[in-house]
Order: sequence, then structure tokens, then C-alpha cells
Amino acid sequence: MTRIVTGLLGLLAWSMAAMSLAAPIDRQDLEAFVDGFVTARMAAHRVAGVSVAVVQHDRLVLAKGYGLADIDAGRPVVAERTLFRPGSISKLFTWTAVMQLVEQGRLDLDTDIRDYLPDLPLATRYSDPITLRQLMAHTPGFEDSVMGHLFEDDPEAVLSLRDYLRRHRPAQVRPPGRWPAYSNYGVALAGLVVAEVSGLSWERYAERHLLGPLGMRDSTFREPWGPQREQAPMAPALRERVSEGYRWADGGFRPGGFTFISGIGPAGALSTTATDMARFMRAHLNAGRLGEARILSADTAREMQRTHYRVVPGQPGMAHGFIESEIAGYRAIGHGGGTVHFVSDLQLMPELGLGVFITTNSNGGQALIRGFVEQLVRRYFPASPPNASSAGVEAPERYAGDYLSTRRPYTTVEALLNHDMASVRLDRDGQLVLSGRGHQVRLLPAEGEGHFRRADSGESLRFLSDDGGAVTHLAVPEPVMVMERVGPLANPRLRLVGLGVGGLVCLVAVIMAVDRWRRPAPRRAVVRWASRLTVLAAALWALSLGLLLAGAVPLLMNVRLVFFAFPSAAFVAGQAAAMLAGAATAGSLALLPPALGSFGWRWGRRLRHAGMAGLLALMLVIFWQFNGFVLMG
Repeated sequence: MTRIVTGLLGLLAWSMAAMSLAAPIDRQDLEAFVDGFVTARMAAHRVAGVSVAVVQHDRLVLAKGYGLADIDAGRPVVAERTLFRPGSISKLFTWTAVMQLVEQGRLDLDTDIRDYLPDLPLATRYSDPITLRQLMAHTPGFEDSVMGHLFEDDPEAVLSLRDYLRRHRPAQVRPPGRWPAYSNYGVALAGLVVAEVSGLSWERYAERHLLGPLGMRDSTFREPWGPQREQAPMAPALRERVSEGYRWADGGFRPGGFTFISGIGPAGALSTTATDMARFMRAHLNAGRLGEARILSADTAREMQRTHYRVVPGQPGMAHGFIESEIAGYRAIGHGGGTVHFVSDLQLMPELGLGVFITTNSNGGQALIRGFVEQLVRRYFPASPPNASSAGVEAPERYAGDYLSTRRPYTTVEALLNHDMASVRLDRDGQLVLSGRGHQVRLLPAEGEGHFRRADSGESLRFLSDDGGAVTHLAVPEPVMVMERVGPLANPRLRLVGLGVGGLVCLVAVIMAVDRWRRPAPRRAVVRWASRLTVLAAALWALSLGLLLAGAVPLLMNVRLVFFAFPSAAFVAGQAAAMLAGAATAGSLALLPPALGSFGWRWGRRLRHAGMAGLLALMLVIFWQFNGFVLMG
């Protein structure tokens, strides 16, 4: 009885604290603000449809749709009826399910997940346990891999959750718990754990224990997959209300069709409306309760919102599945989501009793939603911006360098095309400038060694050093990854430049060789074969890079191809040509010593041949570093 009273008092105090810190938002003013923000950006960034929900103090303040869900049919977006695909926001449902089973004593966050999935082999390099707590923090040590398999556009090709996890196992590239790297695969593993322990499929579990209790009748993790699946597909009544996804190309919106994510459904397969997401946000802001329904106990709900992992003290961290951030001076927990065409964001600010959900159906949505929640919070809950330090930075040049995200492929050919990189440089005034993702921003010193804030948003960044004082990492505002400092040899941009320059030199060398074709061949066989193998290797490298470029350029023009058509035939042919080029390069290098020692060439010809062989060897090394000889399955 004492425990019940204590829990009720704690819940009452928690709710009163949240409500006392934030005055209710006026609905009419909020609607005017959202109307202006969304409609202006829809036009500027080519977005067909948007849906928004804002909740505060356990009430729905605003739910509104904008634009069209189906351009050809003229179907408008209606917040209460139009289903959007919020992608990775689905993960919050998976972590809620995990916490439900933890609360029931059926799961333990610190047990090795292999104990729950004994018949599922993982591509693990380390013997350390992988726990649900680590999966929540994205620290199981897996590399990131998405190209060619994360999404499907053919319902007959959609794998079951277990089959997907078996077929597309990412390599474990660091010990569990070491550094974060966002992992769709890890969340899908947690979803399979939920299914195994509950005895229900993931879709059925979500319906029975999450969507149903919360009254989310217009939401589902099912998709309109083919008849080969054992479970029933998405209900036709819901399917006809799912928004089309669009990309802007050639001066107009191009529909993309339905994107299937159910191979890793717990990580991203949700289809939902803005009003249903409002119910989910209200439940989490109200300690696990929505009206008479309760999906988590108050203690479990509070624990789920507690920060349990940080890359470094002072930086935003991970709650139990929620990604922590600082928005306009307030602690926020939430998650973003993106599919091929849909871009979404959900943020909760428990201190304000506030929840915001925004979702778009076009690939310009990322630019539309940027800054939406921050501007909303600053408008209604202004707070003092964080202070930057007026003190100078001692030896700022020690922070300058290139930093590569831990969220990247390490062992597959995706490394050739998929890498998130940032550069830190000193400007003319001796100030640090961060460049990355098409943006450049000055870093302002903050309190503490290695601590800076972005001049535009005030977001916190911290440079991390080893025991010897050398800067090794950059902790960014996104706690699902950290940036590793890399030298020139590990810099993918410099590697790509090296391949490009090498390919041009190879092409020139082949052209020159063709021009010399009618000249008398060297008499000595070793010289003759050394020359021929070098020219053959150069021709194959030039051919390989041309084919790879032909396979890569379409990916830049249409993001759908990254998932649905990779690797293309041209790309695979380029890899095959590279393998032949590598063999010819090895032969050329093997004949280099006897060829240089022969009297069949003059010294100038020997030096040119040695330089060409060295270039071929460099290209072989670079291509090997990019995992270019690893064929995608």
C-alpha cells in the first residue's frame, strides 16, 4: 500500500511540475504560426503534403494537414485520416514494447540478446555480450549498411524479420559499448526479441499492446505485402488512405509508390496519422497513461525518459530509445525518421509538457522540418541562449582536421559511396570553422576544454583526446554517432581524388600506348610482357572506374536507386573489371624488378614504367581500402 501511495504522489508531483512550467499555448495563434511556417516552406522546398500534431498538458492543441496526399487524385492531406510513413520514429514503439516486457520481468536490459535468440547467428567479432541496453544506445558495435536492402519496392521480395536479420548481418567492427553508431539492424534485433519472448509476431504485438490500448486505430506496422507472408497484410481500408510519396524531378512531383520496410519492421514500418501520433505522445508525456489506458507504469515511463548513455558528460545522450537533444534551451527527447520519400520528426519536452510531430511526403521534407520545433518552442517558451565563453582557445589548431562518422560501412563496397564526413579548419581570424553536409558554421568556445557551440544554433560539440592529449574524436549533438579523426590515408575524399586522378592517368597512358602500337616491340620477353601487363592494367582500371561512375551517378539523381537498384549491372561490371585490373597490376609489379634491370629500355623509359607501376599499385591499395572487391549480396 505504501508503494502505491508513493507512486501516485510521485506521478502527481511529476505532472504538476510539467504543467506549472509552461503556460498553455493558444490554439489560434499556434495555427497561424504553423500555417505560415509550413505553407512557405512547402513552396520553397517542393513538398507535396505535410501533417502536423502538437500536444500539451495531455491535450491535443493542433492537428492539421497541408497540401496533397495524392496529386493525381486530388486527395488532400487530412490529419485525422491520411497515413504517413514516419520511418525510424517506429523505433520508439519498439523500445516501448521492450520496456513493457522489462516491467513484466520477461526481459532484462543487461542480458546478452543471444540468450533470447539462440538460433539466430550474428556476425560478431567480439565475445562480449550484446545487450538490449546497448541496442537502445546504438552501441552494439555494428557497422551501418543500407544500400540495396534496407527498403524494397517489390512486395514479393519483402523478407520476414527473421530472414532479413539472417541474410543482412552487418559486421561488428568495435567492441559493444565502445562508441555509438546508429543501427537499424540493432533495433530490428530488439523487435525480434520482443516477438520471441511474447510469442507474437512484431506486428501483432504492436497491435495488441501498443496501438490498440492507445486507440491508434489508423496506425499499423503491416504493409501491403504479397501472399507469401504468413500474416495478413495491411487492411485495404488503411491502404487507400496512405499518402503517396513524391520526389521533385524535371520540374514536377514524381510518385514513388509504396516503400516496403517490413523486413526490419520494428525499425521503420509504421504507417500512421498525425492524430494517432498525438495519442502516442500524450501517453509518454503523461507517464505511460492515456485516459483509462496505461501502456507503462509511471516508474517505467520515467525510467524510459532518463538519460542512460552519453558519449561524454555534458553532451546530449540516449534515453531508453529516445534520442536526447537541446532545443531552444530545453531538454528534448524524440526521434527523427526518413524513408525514400517521407521525412518526419517527433520531439517531446517533458519540462514543458509539450509534444510535436511533423511529417512530410516528399524528399524536400528534410529542409522543411529543419528548425520547426525550435522556432515553435522559442515563440511560446523563450529561454536564455547558452553562453559562449569570451576566453580564447589555447592552440586551436590542435582541433583542426577531418572527422569521419562512426555511422558508416566498414567492410562493404558501400564505403566507396557512403560516408559522412566533417572538416574543422581555422579561418583568417584564427576561429574554428566546421564544414559538413553542405553547411559551414563557426564554432564558438564554451566552458571547458575542447567544448564549443555552433554559432548558428548553440548546439554543443566536444573534442575528445587520448591520454597523450591528441584529439581523437568529435562528439556531435547527435548521440547516435561520434566523429573519428582520420588522417589523409583514411580520408575517403582524398582516396576518391586519388582514384579519379589515377583513372585519368591510366586513360592517357592507354592512349599513348595505342599511339606507340606500331613501333617495334622490345626484344627481351620480360620487358615486352612488363609493358603489356602495365598497359592492360591501366586499361582495365580506366574501364573499371568508368563503369563504377556510370553505376554511381544515377544514385545521385534518384535516391530510390540507392535502395532499389544497387548494385546496378554497371557497378558490378566495374567491380569485375577492377578484379581483373588488380590481377594485371600484380603481374606488372612482379615483372617490375627484372624489367628495370634489363637493358631493353633507356633510363627515362624505365622511370616512366616504374612510376606507372607505382600508380597502379596505389590504385589497387585504395580500391582495397574501399572494399571494392567485396561484391554485394
